[in-house]
Amino acid sequence: MAAPPLGHLVLTHLLVALFGMGSWAAINGIWVELPVVVKDLPEAAAFQGLLLLLPSPPSVPAGGPGPGLRVGTPGAEEEEKEEASPLQESPSRVASSTPSPDLAAHRLLSARGACLLGLLAVTNALTNGVLPAVQSYSCLPYGRLAYHLAVVLGSAANPLACFLAMGVLCRSLAGLGSLSLLGMLFGAYLMTLAVLSPCPPLVGTSAGVVLVVVSWVLCLGVFSYVKVAASSLLHGGGQPALLAAGVAIQVGSLLGAVAMFPPTSIYHVFQSGKDCVDLCSS
Repeated sequence: MAAPPLGHLVLTHLLVALFGMGSWAAINGIWVELPVVVKDLPEAAAFQGLLLLLPSPPSVPAGGPGPGLRVGTPGAEEEEKEEASPLQESPSRVASSTPSPDLAAHRLLSARGACLLGLLAVTNALTNGVLPAVQSYSCLPYGRLAYHLAVVLGSAANPLACFLAMGVLCRSLAGLGSLSLLGMLFGAYLMTLAVLSPCPPLVGTSAGVVLVVVSWVLCLGVFSYVKVAASSLLHGGGQPALLAAGVAIQVGSLLGAVAMFPPTSIYHVFQSGKDCVDLCSS
């Protein structure tokens, strides 16, 4: 089969990139404006939790491009001695190791596959539902600058972690579990700040601002890396594994958002501070 023209491939890659960038640019564009609009909205800090109920862009597990998007001449892959990218197997290896439907189902139902799907569901529930719902409550007591930095730098940590996974991919389930526990540790600290709002520890100090911003960046960065790594490992299971990964991502995100809606928007478990009012003075 003749390879498609190079110009056609470049245009296809460009359109796919613009499609993916457009959806996330719209979401992140709204997200980074929250520190500005929250103070003027009647929902106040609870508005961030309401946004989580909106449909999110479809998440596609990481993997190499399809056969129609590869450029090369016959036999060139066999002659190359360079190591393949951690997120993309070489074409010859993919062709020789493509699992049959029965083998793919067996891999998916294995303990390792179940753990990877569980990691995807839990990490997406936390990063797309639970933690964003309390971000305003955990950051606003330290000032709008801390809130702004946490939102902007946290959004930047996501793609940086994905690029890191392209070069250094953790294939150990124990390693991914350890990283998930580390992310949960940061998440527990941020949740504690939200519960103690409007008077969390170190409020009114530079140390408190640094801690909350760094915690948000590291928490989102670690979880983003775990999600990319888990999706990449499931890529070897073929189409059933990728479909299961997509279901785990969306179900986890939905459960996290739905679980946080009542405490933030109905029962008002979390309390936010007020401008020009010191609620922490004894």
